[in-house]
Amino acid sequence: MEITTLLGLAIAIGGILGGQVLEGGHVSALIETTAFLIVIIGSLGATLVATPMDDFFRAMKALKNTFIPPKIDLPGTVEKILELANLARREGLLALESFTSDGEGDPFLVKCLTLAIDGSSAEAIRQTVETDMDIAEENNKAGAKFWETWGALCPTVGVLGAVLGLIHVMENLDNPAMIGPGIAIAFVATVYGVGYANVVCLPISFKLARQNQHDQLHKSLILEGVVGIQSGMAPGALRSRLSVYVNH
Repeated sequence: MEITTLLGLAIAIGGILGGQVLEGGHVSALIETTAFLIVIIGSLGATLVATPMDDFFRAMKALKNTFIPPKIDLPGTVEKILELANLARREGLLALESFTSDGEGDPFLVKCLTLAIDGSSAEAIRQTVETDMDIAEENNKAGAKFWETWGALCPTVGVLGAVLGLIHVMENLDNPAMIGPGIAIAFVATVYGVGYANVVCLPISFKLARQNQHDQLHKSLILEGVVGIQSGMAPGALRSRLSVYVNH
């Protein structure tokens, strides 16, 4: 569980609502169904217009990672690679087939080792795997981009909601008692737009971008390790090369 996501949301929302109460306002004043429909649902629609369907599904799938991120254990991966390197030096690359076929290893590590076992050269392994990494990185970026786009559009739609509310107020100028509350309700839409963008959408996009960087680092470590195994690098030298990734 990514505790910072839940903790951050709780602190942000608590701070905003707490400030509203300290200023003498009421939390109920920020609850407006009309503003929600205009701003959150409206900006979601605009974001969908800007997003291919595949990227939308990637964004929804990636949302889970902000709460339950993929486990990346760099030191553990280094130790596993060194274990496999020692096995390959003693018994040859074919001895690694037991690891690739048991179905329990890291899928990316299994894929790289399979290429090595099949006789691919170090250059061929690197070219194939780096292409795979580039595609995965672009897909991950597309998922994060959805949230970034939503965060960019939401405040503008919030202003649109406020303008629509003010139009409604202007239509009721003959009723002075409605002007003050009407203006207040109109600006709730702006609060929704700015708040949702900066508390939810943009932070999610930033976290997903950072997780993508961690994923690429982990894959780069695995690639270097497998290339080292394929080329017969001594485990001690391989450890020195891979330690750079752990101490980044």
